[in-house]
Amino acid sequence: MSQVIYLAAAVLRDGRMLLVRPAPDAMWELPGGPLLPEHDDVDAGMDAILTAMGLAVPAIEDDFASTVFLPAADGHTVYNLYVPSEWTGEPSLPAGVGAGWFALDEIDAVAMDEAVRNTILEAFGLRDAPDNAGDMLAALNAAMGPEGAPERPASGAGDGLDVLHTLTGRDPEAVREGMRRHYPELADDVVSALGDFWTDPVLDRRTRSLQTVAMLAAMGGKQGPLRSHINGALNHGATPAQLVETLRMVAVYAGFPASLEAWPIMEEVFVERGIPRPGRTP
Repeated sequence: MSQVIYLAAAVLRDGRMLLVRPAPDAMWELPGGPLLPEHDDVDAGMDAILTAMGLAVPAIEDDFASTVFLPAADGHTVYNLYVPSEWTGEPSLPAGVGAGWFALDEIDAVAMDEAVRNTILEAFGLRDAPDNAGDMLAALNAAMGPEGAPERPASGAGDGLDVLHTLTGRDPEAVREGMRRHYPELADDVVSALGDFWTDPVLDRRTRSLQTVAMLAAMGGKQGPLRSHINGALNHGATPAQLVETLRMVAVYAGFPASLEAWPIMEEVFVERGIPRPGRTP
């Protein structure tokens, strides 16, 4: 399975959004491109893409809006959306690439990938993300345990399922069912905790993933969870360089033995996903 980390910017001017299309018969899309090996991180990658277009964005690190997981035929795309709060310059695009400025209320009628359209509209509060977690939780609760067993509260369940989806890149219902088979008393609490603690906008999911990797590595002996969260960090848009630096910080503040124990797990994940690590020749 392959992974592509894609960076896109919703550039607004006078209430209208810039859309581009690579050919006259192609669908419209946001200006952007894949994260490249020469980019230090996703913020630097987005800045480089916009700079190449002739746009200067002074606070790109504050303009990150959301990350969504988009399934693809041969793997998945980690789609990182930025909404520049301020910018200067005039967009300059390669020959043959079309461009247009569209009002937000026109986006729903523009020919574009439906998943990308939903991501844009949800980011601007023009469309609610689908959330049938309450119904799913009730159905799954009814299917498990003895009749009359008390229902667990669904607080945080919907957001928790979304976090479970972006962390694992898998169907969150299937993941939760697997958790319930192994530790039924805790599974719903885990999902609710994900919703409660991973969705506050003060920290984006990429940052929380890197924090979790650091904490698990520092604790030592947590190979299964550490492997899962290294994969989750990559799914949330973290780069190999950021994971390497995270484990280097673990070495400084939690000790080299902890970092050395975690390092081969990180390397194995890179190999499994076919992701080259900075500083190493394939």
